[in-house]
Amino acid sequence: MTAPLRAIAPLRTIAIVPARMNSGRFPGKPLKLIDGISMVGHCALRTRLCRSLTKVVVATPNQEVADDIRRLGGEVVVTPEFDMCNDRIAWAYEKLAETDGPYDLVINVQGDQPLVHPAMLDQIIAAHAAEPGLDSSTLVEKLTLIEEFHDLNRVKVLFRDSDGGLIYMSRAPIPSPKKHGVLPERVYKHTAIIAFKPAFLREFLAFGMTYNEEVEGIDYNRVLEMGRTMKVLVTSIVSDTVDNAEDLARVTKTMATDPLWNAGAYGRS
Repeated sequence: MTAPLRAIAPLRTIAIVPARMNSGRFPGKPLKLIDGISMVGHCALRTRLCRSLTKVVVATPNQEVADDIRRLGGEVVVTPEFDMCNDRIAWAYEKLAETDGPYDLVINVQGDQPLVHPAMLDQIIAAHAAEPGLDSSTLVEKLTLIEEFHDLNRVKVLFRDSDGGLIYMSRAPIPSPKKHGVLPERVYKHTAIIAFKPAFLREFLAFGMTYNEEVEGIDYNRVLEMGRTMKVLVTSIVSDTVDNAEDLARVTKTMATDPLWNAGAYGRS
């Protein structure tokens, strides 16, 4: 893994990739292999291709994950065990800030995204650079399959046309169509890339779990119950997340035609 190049954005930005082995839906998920590289390894290596980032770190409570990332040349923070990934992100950030100094922006790039593209991170960093008052943001991509629309593993996102402000996130099919079996024209799914200003991340955690986030199993609904705003950005890049063995098989097939992988941008000559 080569060192990331000097940041080109005016923000000092750290990407933290959370990963843990005891996933309830797919135990051992981070170290599942895709063309000889672990899933979390793909995610970390591809994230490091983003030139706008200052640093990329994997945060994990599992020694086997830490060993795998170090073998790939990456940086790791071994954390306590947490149920929620943002607690892991915050703990790792505070630990790193003790030695690195503060960052302007913390990006949670969840480790089950082996097809993440550096341009997705460029987009979210550019949005914060353009809007200094923006506390948090996230990426979504257009959902095109009705099967995914009804899949409770896929988080659907509603946001305002006027300014991209988050309205709600749900595992249910939203916006609900008037006719059964019809996919609405504008449906978006969450990409699990979320950016916080460090101060807002601390506020977010201190606020505590809310009813809607607990019912949905989506902690970013907490932002709404805090009375705050999360900006939603639409990416044109098609990525994918892995929640189960079926997803892993699909992503492995997609990787065979992935431009970054086939161009040898990382991990392949």
